[in-house]
Amino acid sequence: MDRLRALIIRPGALGDTLLLAPALHQIADRVELTLAGRRPGVDFLRPFLHNCLDYERGGWHTLFLDQPHCRDLALPDVDRVVSFVSDPAGKVKEGLTRCLKYIPVFSFPPFPSKEEDIHVALYLASCLKESGLPVSPEQAIELARRRPLLGEGAPSRSRGMIVLHPGSGSKGKNYPPEFWVGLIKRKDLGIGGKRILLLGPAEEQWYQFFAEELSGVGAEIVASPHKDGLLSLLRGACLYIGHDSGITHLAAMLGTPTVALFKNSCDLQWTPLGPDVTVIADVQAPEVICKEIKEEVARVERFLP
Repeated sequence: MDRLRALIIRPGALGDTLLLAPALHQIADRVELTLAGRRPGVDFLRPFLHNCLDYERGGWHTLFLDQPHCRDLALPDVDRVVSFVSDPAGKVKEGLTRCLKYIPVFSFPPFPSKEEDIHVALYLASCLKESGLPVSPEQAIELARRRPLLGEGAPSRSRGMIVLHPGSGSKGKNYPPEFWVGLIKRKDLGIGGKRILLLGPAEEQWYQFFAEELSGVGAEIVASPHKDGLLSLLRGACLYIGHDSGITHLAAMLGTPTVALFKNSCDLQWTPLGPDVTVIADVQAPEVICKEIKEEVARVERFLP
C-alpha cells in the first residue's frame, strides 16, 4: 500500500518550525512528508522529511496574488496540502487550489489565539490530525516531553560547560545584556569551567559590549555558528540557559538540560519540549532567577561523570 503524501507549508522562524517536530516524528514512517519552510528550521527537521522546499525561493509569495505563478512553485505530487500561513483573506488557499486543482487544501492560522490554553506544538499536531494525517496529538507531545526528538546517540556532555544565549526574535522577551553579564560574573552560582555566550544574528550588535564587559572573566563568545557548530555546542553543554527563543527550543529537543527564561510571552503555549526543561516565567527580580539557576547548575553537575 502506497504511503500518504503530504505537503506542509509553515514559513516560520526557527522555534515556530521546530514545534512541528513532535507530529512529524510520530508519522514520518507512515507519511511521505514535504515541508516548505524557512531555513534554518527546516534543516533540523530533515530526518523526518522526504523533501524540503525553501519558502524564500521560487514563487511562493505569488500565492497572495490573483494569478499565482504555479509553474515556479515546483509543487510535489501529493495527496493533500496543509498550510500554516497567515491568510485571513483566503488568498493563499485559493492560490494553492488553483495550482493543485483537485488536491485538497487545508488552511490553518500559524498559531492558536493568545487566549487559547494550548501548547503551540499540540495545536499544530491537532491541525494535522484534522487534515486527515495519522497524528495522535497528545501522544506526540507527551513523547516530546520524555525524550529528545532531535538527539542522535548519547550527547557528549562537558563538565562545567554552560551555554548562555542572551537573545531571541523579540526584544520584549529579552532580559537586558547587563543581566547576562552579571549572571556570568557571579561566583556564587557554581558557573565555573567553560562558559559560552552564544550570540545569534540578532545579537551580534552586542558583541563589542559583551567582549568589553567580560574581558578577563574567562567566558568565550561564539557568534552565529553554522548548523553543525551549533549542534556540537548545544550537545556538549551540561546546561543551556536562554530566553523563549528558537535556539532554546533546539537545545531542549536535543536533550540538553535547559533553563528557559520567559518574559512577556506565554510559557503555557511556548514551553520548550524536551526531557530536561526548567521554565522560569515572568520573574523580574534577578536574585530570584539566579537562585533557581544555581539550583539547576548544582543538579546537573551531580549527574555528570
